[in-house]
Amino acid sequence: MAKCGYRTGVIHDAARSNWQNTGTRPIAWSAWYPTQNEGCGVPVSEPFFALGDVIRDANLSTREELPVVLLSHGTGGTAESLGWLARALASDGFVVIGANHHGNTGLESYFAEGFLCWWERAADLSVLLTSLGTSGFFANSLDFDRVSAAGFSLGGHTILALSGAQTSLDEFDQWRSANMITQGGPKEFPDAADHIPTLIETSQAFRHSWARHGDDFTDTRINPCAVIAPAPPIRSFTPQSIAQVGVPMTILTGGADPESPSVHCADWLVKQNKGFQHHDLGRNVGHYTFLEYPSDAPLIGQLDVFSDHVSVDRMKVHEQATKIIRETLMREVR
Repeated sequence: MAKCGYRTGVIHDAARSNWQNTGTRPIAWSAWYPTQNEGCGVPVSEPFFALGDVIRDANLSTREELPVVLLSHGTGGTAESLGWLARALASDGFVVIGANHHGNTGLESYFAEGFLCWWERAADLSVLLTSLGTSGFFANSLDFDRVSAAGFSLGGHTILALSGAQTSLDEFDQWRSANMITQGGPKEFPDAADHIPTLIETSQAFRHSWARHGDDFTDTRINPCAVIAPAPPIRSFTPQSIAQVGVPMTILTGGADPESPSVHCADWLVKQNKGFQHHDLGRNVGHYTFLEYPSDAPLIGQLDVFSDHVSVDRMKVHEQATKIIRETLMREVR
């Protein structure tokens, strides 16, 4: 198994403003990649999620172009929350690049805008792919003809938008009304929707983003994709656009997921597009089972994001999910 390099950085998208309306939009990123550096991987811990055995700022194993996997984290999370998947794919020879989505990541203060304007996440990954593939450490090392993507929870909206799904806030409001959903945001920011009137009045960045929610964010460079525990915002997609997604799409879920009930999310997606492949990893697998372990081991079993049903082994679920995703990506990317 190849050793795993790890590095982080930040780029800025000059075409979009930050949520503070004071400058360009930052896109913090984390990357995992194959390396031939000598020695064992050095355990490095990130403030919240464990990183495992990685070699910080290692050299690339080759200067030849490598296949790429783009990652999109869940609501309020970080790219490192999917480190279990990133390390495994890097050992297979992929460069794995995860965005930390501005305003909706644990790396910075939360912004209501980041919890409302989901579509900006898709643009983050497209900009990252272009920027990192043409300048900096990964310049000329990313194979734009072999790009895939994976996202967890709200990251599922990111991946589907990149694959051609079109957002309609009217569609989302109709679904919420039909199911008597009154909460205006996820538990990380439950009153996010209450901020909309003020933001429309005071924030140019928000107005610009809100007005383009229905834009096409398709990135034709991205082919096979995996969506893990897709969250309710996927119900903002028009059924017609989901039906027209033509890239290979694998969906992974757990049977004990109140955050992203399969009946409303994954099952609905499969009904719209018969080409989507759905894998249920077990009736007691929860939403947060798909997250990495914490860097602070005593948190296991203490926080809901690190607590699983007594019958569930999180590591084995990760291994099972990795196997499914690996087979999908390796088969299609070659």
